[in-house]
Amino acid sequence: MGVRYVVSEPDPPTWWAKNKAAVYAVLGLAAGFYLAGGGGGDAQPAPGPAPGPTVSTTPTATR
Repeated sequence: MGVRYVVSEPDPPTWWAKNKAAVYAVLGLAAGFYLAGGGGGDAQPAPGPAPGPTVSTTPTATR
């Protein structure tokens, strides 16, 4: 019948297999922080509309 089962020690997990969840967690937190606008540093407020010409609504005297 031959040998049915070979008893051997499995290979230990690689660095990636051990730390995959932690790497994805850190990347997810960094992406969330970036998308939330937390990494902008000294953010300046958006400029408002430029002032337009002033128009007087009072009637002027004509000659």
